[in-house]
Parts: sequence; C-alpha cells; structure tokens
Amino acid sequence: MARQATITSDQCLYKEMLHEYLQEALGLPDYYGRNLSALADCLAEACEPCAITFAIDEDELPAGMQAYLFRMAQVCAREALANKNVKLTII
Repeated sequence: MARQATITSDQCLYKEMLHEYLQEALGLPDYYGRNLSALADCLAEACEPCAITFAIDEDELPAGMQAYLFRMAQVCAREALANKNVKLTII
C-alpha cells in the first residue's frame, strides 16, 4: 500500500508544519531537511509508492503560503514525472 499525504489548508499554516506533516505521512527519513530541496531529494529516491494530493482552498492560506505551495507542487510534479513511485494529484 502506498504512503499517502493529502495536503489541505489545515496543514499549511506555516512551512515547518507542512514539512512535519509530509515527513510523518510519507515516512520520510529522520535526516529529511524539511525544505523543498530535501523534499525533491526524498521523492527522487522513493523506492516505494507514495501519493501526494493537494486539496487546498487558496482563500484559507496564510500570507506567503500560496507561492510556497505552488513551488512545492512544481517540485512534486517534477519528481512524479521522473519517478514512477511518486503520484501527484491536484484537486
């Protein structure tokens, strides 16, 4: 069974909270750096299936998080194209 992370506005109050959620939901290693570069590295190395779903209401996001989530979605999309174990869904 694939590890799954559904990113909602509730997990996006601040960057650290979002990365903490992703680390737990996707079983990312203890050395995960909790930033977009580290996320890209971990997804590139994913040997087991993982699914990431963005289900966000943009109107509920704190200032600054909308742009960050856009960049995160780009990272996830790039890695999903490169690694068959990574699946990305945007609702």
